[in-house]
Amino acid sequence: MASPPTHIVDASALIAYFKEEAGHEKFRALLADEQNALAIHATNLCEVYYGYLRADGPVKAEEAWQKAAAILGIIEKLDAQFMKRVGRWKVDYNLGLGDAFAAATAEDNACALVTTDRNDFSVIETAGALQIIWLR
Repeated sequence: MASPPTHIVDASALIAYFKEEAGHEKFRALLADEQNALAIHATNLCEVYYGYLRADGPVKAEEAWQKAAAILGIIEKLDAQFMKRVGRWKVDYNLGLGDAFAAATAEDNACALVTTDRNDFSVIETAGALQIIWLR
C-alpha cells in the first residue's frame, strides 16, 4: 500500500459494492476520490472470500479476491499489540471476530470504517469510538 489508508473497509461494504447492492454507489464514490486510500484487513477479505466460496464456488471466490486486491490495500498486521486491540473490541462491543478486526484496523490507522453492518457498529458510532461511514 503506497499511502496510509484513509478508510478501512468491512467485509459487508465490499460485498455490497461487488454485488451492486444498496449503497454500492457510495463505495464507488469513495474509490473514485483520489484523496482516499481504501484498505481492508486480510481477515475481512477472508470473510468476503469464504462467503463467495460457500455461495458461488471457487472461481467466483478467487475473482472476488483478485478484484479486491486490485482496488484496496490489504493489511496483514497481526502483532501482539494489534491482536490485543482486536480482543478488546470483541469484548467491549460484543463484536464478531471479523468485525473486531475491522474496528481494530480502523482504530490502528485512525481512519473511518466503511460498512453496511448497523447491527454491530451502531453502538460503536453512538459511543463515538470510531467514525463510521454507512453505505446504507
